[in-house]
Amino acid sequence: MKISWGKFLILNSLFITILNYNFFSYIFNHSNNLFINLSICVIYFSIISAIFSLLLIPYISKFISILFVIITCISSYFMYKYGVVIDSEMIRNTIETDTKEAFSYINLSFIFYILFFGILPTFFVYFAKIDYINFKKHIIFKFIYFICFLGIAFAIFLPQTKTLIPFFREHSYIRMLNLPFYPIYSAIKFTKQKYYKKAFTQISLDANLTQSDENKLMILVVGETARAKNYSLGGYLVNDTNFYTKNIENLVYFPDTYSCGTSTAISLPCMFSKSTRDEFKKDEFSENVLDVLKRVGVNVSWFGNNSGGCKGVCDRLNDPKIYNLEFDGQMFDDIDKKMQNLSQNELIVVHLQGSHGPTYYQRYPKEFKKFTPTCDTSDLATCSFESINNTYDNSLLYTDFLINELINKLINASYANTKSVLIYLSDHGESLGENGIYLHGAPYFIAPNEQKHIPMIIYSNNDEIYKNLLNKVSKTHSQDEIFSSLLGFFNVKTKDYTPSLDIFN
Repeated sequence: MKISWGKFLILNSLFITILNYNFFSYIFNHSNNLFINLSICVIYFSIISAIFSLLLIPYISKFISILFVIITCISSYFMYKYGVVIDSEMIRNTIETDTKEAFSYINLSFIFYILFFGILPTFFVYFAKIDYINFKKHIIFKFIYFICFLGIAFAIFLPQTKTLIPFFREHSYIRMLNLPFYPIYSAIKFTKQKYYKKAFTQISLDANLTQSDENKLMILVVGETARAKNYSLGGYLVNDTNFYTKNIENLVYFPDTYSCGTSTAISLPCMFSKSTRDEFKKDEFSENVLDVLKRVGVNVSWFGNNSGGCKGVCDRLNDPKIYNLEFDGQMFDDIDKKMQNLSQNELIVVHLQGSHGPTYYQRYPKEFKKFTPTCDTSDLATCSFESINNTYDNSLLYTDFLINELINKLINASYANTKSVLIYLSDHGESLGENGIYLHGAPYFIAPNEQKHIPMIIYSNNDEIYKNLLNKVSKTHSQDEIFSSLLGFFNVKTKDYTPSLDIFN
């Protein structure tokens, strides 16, 4: 099909503008001024057209067009379906996910959307015969189109700067909804963070382990996607998600605990880092508390079933176990073997797949399908909130069962004069459809509380530790406390230890 360059440009601009419905939906939901809203639509279309007038040049026009169509199509689907933002952390999550998790997002809704808004437009672009006239006239037309569209945008914008500038300043979040430009910007930002790393830094080189007559054993369980809002230990009444742990003696639940990030890629390295959330850099390339403990003589083991791996946290440990099992409990045979051969100072880290969505129904064996009806699909938008919530709660119940099992293993493995502790906390929370938002990974400053407010449980066989923890229940806690709490428990002295961030202090 033959088409003029000008029409090709307009069609591309119109298509990209239409697929930015999340962008315009946000504007219409936050402004009651119809004239201003329509003005923004025209300004946006004009700016897109001005950009395309520069980018669409002979020989690469189709490549640019197809690239923009694919990026915009895929991004708009996930933004519309799950309410996510395609920032550098979401791209990191996508790159670092495994095939099994990636396929959990593919359903009929995804296939039809990609077919209609991605594949069909791509075919149109590929087979279109673009008429560029001749090179000289084409350059003139490009210049005219660029000046005209930019002029239209400024002609509408300038008389309304007193309204538009304060609006965009107040709603700076809107820039993250701009497709395909924000995902492209985020991809460049991720690439810089990923591949242009700083020199590796060692920490706490002054650390030393103070020996004692006590044996010390800790199991640190890092959950996945558990949110405090659905924990019955914290007062949640819809389903009894803590059926197995609610009556355990010497167990303390901390109802006011917050994550370092809203994705595993941030929270996991951050919680083991010596940096607090405010200090932590996404490109931080240094040792963590596990490296320090290993160096001073604590035996550190890692058992992980999380599909994203350990995000570099366990890379320098001796033989970390990384699995790809259907259910988390299938790791426990290897954990049992480890519990039969313990040293004087032992830390066992268990990294769960937990409640990772959107396929919550695949996170637990069928015997844990206690709360019904359930949402047995990854297309969450087709399910009621009740069924999504029940399915998610079933996954929490299964995790609660596993925590109970690990506490029993801890009790049975505690030989004479052993101070034992189990810590459970989630990496981040989860949105289940509140305000149209699903899953996690939202930028921290705009993330809903459901994605940041996490459960934390600590069990100890030591009455002194238990009583001390009870005094801290009403305080606000965070993953910032993991670094110093682990050092404090194993009695490791270093300048990097912060007493106020040691929950056992």
